[in-house]
Amino acid sequence: MKFNLTRITSSLLLRSFYLISIPIVLIQLIGIIIFFELHWDLVLKKLSTNIINNIETFVIKYENYDQVPISDLNTLELILIKNDNQEQYKETKNIFVKKRIYQALKEIPYPSEFGIYNKEFFIIKINKNNSVFKFLIKKDRLETRTITGFFLWILFCSIILSLISYFFIKNQIRPLKRLGIISRSFGRGIQTPNIRPTGSTEIRGLIRDFNNMKNNIIETISSQKTMLAGISHDLRTPLTRINLLMQNIKDEKLKKEITSNINEMNSMIEHYIDFIKNEKNEPSVEISSGEFILECLKKFPEVIIIKNDYKLIQIKKVQVSRSIHNIIENANKFANKVYIQSYFINNDWIIVVDDDGPGTELSSEDLIKPFIKGKNNLNQGSGLGLSILKKIIDLNNGKIIFQKSEYGGLKVTIRFHNYLK
Repeated sequence: MKFNLTRITSSLLLRSFYLISIPIVLIQLIGIIIFFELHWDLVLKKLSTNIINNIETFVIKYENYDQVPISDLNTLELILIKNDNQEQYKETKNIFVKKRIYQALKEIPYPSEFGIYNKEFFIIKINKNNSVFKFLIKKDRLETRTITGFFLWILFCSIILSLISYFFIKNQIRPLKRLGIISRSFGRGIQTPNIRPTGSTEIRGLIRDFNNMKNNIIETISSQKTMLAGISHDLRTPLTRINLLMQNIKDEKLKKEITSNINEMNSMIEHYIDFIKNEKNEPSVEISSGEFILECLKKFPEVIIIKNDYKLIQIKKVQVSRSIHNIIENANKFANKVYIQSYFINNDWIIVVDDDGPGTELSSEDLIKPFIKGKNNLNQGSGLGLSILKKIIDLNNGKIIFQKSEYGGLKVTIRFHNYLK
């Protein structure tokens, strides 16, 4: 599965989450910077300067370790040691304390070092004329755990506020997701229930408007289908009368022409009836793709099979069979040879039908519009064949593509998504 960054960042949920969480994090960061710069760093600077000033007094006043009075050191909370274990000495990782101590040590005109002596003390070494003063300073005079606690509290607040905003926004967007699912299903011709208006006032209004629009479209289509069904039914009566009257015609040529026209009209009526059919309730069946293609081609033995993979699929057999028949019948009207392929890419089932006919001057959009026909010799039938095909493909979670065939005619590709069992 490929990672699609654009698809993730284009999500309304994540964009809304960023809109709220990023300002929260920025405000917290600015608060930390302001606190550190204006308070803690200033306090640390004063503490470091004060401690080094006290140490400087002893270093300048006395020449060696033995001359320094212990009472004065205790008063200033300093410890002076003569020998130290070098294994206990190491560099401090606290860059802020280290920075301020070394800044203050610049005021002392002797070589100096700063580090950690053990878990409880910092150590400052000052070399005065080959006499080394080693001062120990308690860590809690320069370090405090409240700073760590403050940073953790700020981080915790940012995470909690961001999570609250995420779940709040997710709850608000949930009705929009439902609306998207319903609208996609409705667009594919599947009957869908009305959505219960939930969420914010604007989203509830949008859902109510969508429900009204959907109901109006369904009512309009239903009335048009009823009218078309009535016309198709009424046309059968005069056609039947013409068939009966035609028996009295002696001219065989005229009789043959009339029969041909009657058959064409009957075919058009069948297409009209097919166009208004609702077959969405057909159950899916499990079948081998290769066997299914062979079964479909029993009516068309002249079709050339280029590729026919055998895999187990779950399909609405009647609907898919009708769609393949429709394509091949259209190709047979205008082409001498028809070719078919059936194969799989990942979980998608691909069916390709090519022909060596004249092709079409219509665009892909016009080909699937109802009652749109081509010109000249292509102007046959009701113009509903490919519209019916498109409706069936949509109902079966598929996609249809029209292209120029390498054999010179029309190439029709059907891609059924997630049909592999």
